[in-house]
Amino acid sequence: MARADDPSIMTRNPALLAHLWDDQALLGAHLLLPDACMLPTGGFGYGVKTNDVSDFGDGPIFLQAAEGDTDLDGNPLVGYGDEPYPEVCYEGGAIFLPQIGLSMKLSNDLGVGLGFFPPDNAALNQWGNRDGTIDTPNGKRPNPLRYYRSHQNVSFFTLMAAGGYRVNDWISAGLGLQWNLAVFSATTWTTPVDALDPRQDIRTDLFGRDLFIPGIIASVHLKPLNSLDVALGFKWTEPVDAKAKLDITSGAFGTGEVFQYNDAEFGLTSIGSSTPPTSHNLPGVVDAPPIWAPQASIGIRWAQRLKPHFGDLDLAQKTSDGKIEDHMATERWDVELDFIYYFTSVFDEASFTNDNSLGLELRGVDENGEPLTPIPATPGDCFERDENNNCVGDRVTRGLLGGKDQITVRLGGDYNVLPGLFSVRAGVSYEADGADASQLNILTPMMQRIGLHGGFTVRLADKTDVTLGYAHFIHKNLRLQVQAGDPSARLDQQYRTDEYNFQAGEGEIDLEGNETGGDFDGVANVSVPSAGPPEAGPYYINAGSFTYGLDVLSLGFTQHF
Repeated sequence: MARADDPSIMTRNPALLAHLWDDQALLGAHLLLPDACMLPTGGFGYGVKTNDVSDFGDGPIFLQAAEGDTDLDGNPLVGYGDEPYPEVCYEGGAIFLPQIGLSMKLSNDLGVGLGFFPPDNAALNQWGNRDGTIDTPNGKRPNPLRYYRSHQNVSFFTLMAAGGYRVNDWISAGLGLQWNLAVFSATTWTTPVDALDPRQDIRTDLFGRDLFIPGIIASVHLKPLNSLDVALGFKWTEPVDAKAKLDITSGAFGTGEVFQYNDAEFGLTSIGSSTPPTSHNLPGVVDAPPIWAPQASIGIRWAQRLKPHFGDLDLAQKTSDGKIEDHMATERWDVELDFIYYFTSVFDEASFTNDNSLGLELRGVDENGEPLTPIPATPGDCFERDENNNCVGDRVTRGLLGGKDQITVRLGGDYNVLPGLFSVRAGVSYEADGADASQLNILTPMMQRIGLHGGFTVRLADKTDVTLGYAHFIHKNLRLQVQAGDPSARLDQQYRTDEYNFQAGEGEIDLEGNETGGDFDGVANVSVPSAGPPEAGPYYINAGSFTYGLDVLSLGFTQHF
């Protein structure tokens, strides 16, 4: 943040565009390699209230099939209601973030830049299969994490223009303006009733876009001493407000047919199921947190210089015999300490709003093949009702993110092994929790982490810099527990065992009346409320064991002119 190496400095401290040695072009990329898994607490029968026959891609399957039940050909039926939830891992691809930047010195004291710099976060876009299922040794099952989201694709474009001006030898100022746009498609899941019967699930495939998301980056750079730099910065981006079109499938896992089997006790038995019709191109609005969290930052750098700092770059260039005399050539080493305050409390929730009058219904057939009474199936919670308790106005689907402000500290430095030819660097970083642990969201895991960083730069033919970087982030693992005494987050007694990944939370009372809880495998138990407001439904919880890791590979080419 407090040293100008290439055009990417405009994303952190545009004031230093005035300090770049010459005109430059940057082409680079980051490759993000997340490794994340969650083992939810509970089993597939949790929250199911009726006989359920669904189709997850392998043909109809009866959730409550018991030992001795067979199909009409005499083959044993295998139910899955007693199966524990499996571990669900991130199945999306590696995240590739290209970067392009151009900078130009218009005068000794004025530098400008233009660039494409996408957000450097690692949002996780797919857990399990895209269609809301998960592969298990026993066949396809409904993904227990599908109510977060099963898949998302985002096409992102950003254009940044920035300028930096050196007022005098010890103070410079800079400003950058961003135009961002995002086009996305996603598959989300909800349920129209206070139950978790898979056949009643509503699948929503949405396509949305926000074509104007403005942002600003401002900075002031101070140089009180020849070897000391101090940088102050601020970044802000507008929240996302996107128009969307929906394809909504009610009863998405239903078969729409009567399922017959031989019950071990009662003989030939028939069970109905839901019918999965799809309604296309329904309107809605997505409100989401900004692409970048607003942030305020300060960077302090100290360098051991091999040559005095030149305030007059024009004179320095005339006396350099055509060689580049930037920090890589004029310093032996430097060390920098950065503090960044992220206003991640803006990541409080994301919401989707649609009209209540979409006219959707959950339909199906009973055991005789007769149509069931339709159930209103419009997704979202109703917050306004008339005197007859009928929903009026819009419905809203809310995703609670639990964001809170966080602090990041970064310490690192460079050592120029061969000044002007080869530099190595290393550093460490610490990031505090950016969300309440009890409201962990697997899509944006803003948990405490420590980063280990390293890399090098080699200068080829006196004009081309090749930089390679690597970072490994160590995240805090969590085990979220069922909150004791909260009826909105109760777990059926059947699932309160180790088999179902249950460990008693703080203050929990076992069947003998003894208090349990404490640590488990060295990870503190965290009491967790239901995943949404109790009045909103559906009736499920955000409990389980979560692990997350991230590695980042970076490669950049900078051409000096």
